[in-house]
Amino acid sequence: MNFSQHILTRVSQFMASHPFPPIGSKIIVGVSGGADSTALLHILNTLGFECIVAHCNFCLRGDESDQDERFVKEMTTYMKLPLHTVTFNTKAEAEKRSISIEMAARALRYEWFETLRLSENAQAIAIGHHADDAIETFFINLIRGTGLRGLKGIDPVSRNIIRPLLCITRHDIERYCQENRQNYRIDSTNHDEAIMRNKIRHRVIPLLEEMNPSFRQTMQKNIKALADAFSMINDQPEAAPWIILKGQTKYLNIDTLLQQPNPSFILFERLHPYSFNTATIELILKHLNARSGKQFFSASHRLIKDRNRLILTPIRKEAEKTMTIEAPNSILMIDEQLNIHVSAPLEDQPASFEKTNRLIYVDADSISFPLQIRHPKQGDYFYPLGMKNKKKLSDYFIDHKWDLLQKEEAWLLCSNDQIVWIIGERLDNRFKLTKQTKSFIKIGIL
Repeated sequence: MNFSQHILTRVSQFMASHPFPPIGSKIIVGVSGGADSTALLHILNTLGFECIVAHCNFCLRGDESDQDERFVKEMTTYMKLPLHTVTFNTKAEAEKRSISIEMAARALRYEWFETLRLSENAQAIAIGHHADDAIETFFINLIRGTGLRGLKGIDPVSRNIIRPLLCITRHDIERYCQENRQNYRIDSTNHDEAIMRNKIRHRVIPLLEEMNPSFRQTMQKNIKALADAFSMINDQPEAAPWIILKGQTKYLNIDTLLQQPNPSFILFERLHPYSFNTATIELILKHLNARSGKQFFSASHRLIKDRNRLILTPIRKEAEKTMTIEAPNSILMIDEQLNIHVSAPLEDQPASFEKTNRLIYVDADSISFPLQIRHPKQGDYFYPLGMKNKKKLSDYFIDHKWDLLQKEEAWLLCSNDQIVWIIGERLDNRFKLTKQTKSFIKIGIL
């Protein structure tokens, strides 16, 4: 068996041992023109996959970027494979998103790949990450600070992304290209040691190989062991799992967390994917018995301590605006799970009314349109149904044991900024039906 056949066999066996699409499947192959992606395309095409090539020009290296694109076009023409290309103004996009150029390029690439996958009805997106990339990623995460999740390397399959070359090294890839007389482009920035990955590649790993000539093989085994340990921990249902509360909001039971053999490790693994750093997670651990309402923040999420649970929710980028219901006999969609229906005025009162928190009946003369729907604000008060005295909304929430998130996400129906209804909860006494009511309006949650 020659070397090329050996590589094809290793990749084929590796794909068979993971949930990769079967041979013959339609695959989007990300090809930059470098050795990794060029070898990936050649291998997948040789194995019998239906390859659709996707190339991104990020306009970051001047004429070099354009030469990469021309190279990929010539290669796919020779291989008689379909090609899709896209050009990005990556620097402008990085400024727009307030992220680094590297992060912007990554986001743009994967967003476009997924759009292309859907439009082509392809099963997966193949990326040219290999074993050396996994080792370098291990050290990058170790230097920056990480838990077990960051030490387990790169996943072979992640949603619609597949990485068939994780079983072979950069040296294997270059030798494969050489044996198959497959040219490839060399990115000049690969030698820029101001980039951490390059410094690890050119300085750290060679030094470690001096101490252990089998260092790469040893690291592959270590990463595999760490990945197995991570899977074992996360596959245990009792290991303090997140519970979906609503949409993207989740909660973690503190009692369940503290029953684990190593609560700090479990909490780190649960929070690190949401950008919480080590110092913040240590602070959270110290405040597990703190009063309800204590909050902790990462760049993207907020964690709230509420009685015996931790509530995780994305940070709102901007406060929701006040919505209006312009006239009776209309429907307002607040979100995907909440639609409010307002009837036309009705005159004939039934002998009895349906009693439910999802439906209210108000005196038509007591309200004026447009009605407003908004979240609570400081100083809000109302007159709870059945009570003559006003009550602060904050006190009402405390009495009914609402957590901070419930308070913030509550919706209020207002008329002239007076609270008519805590939607789904309680009517204001000022708007109820009386003996003097001439007509009424039904307002309910659909």
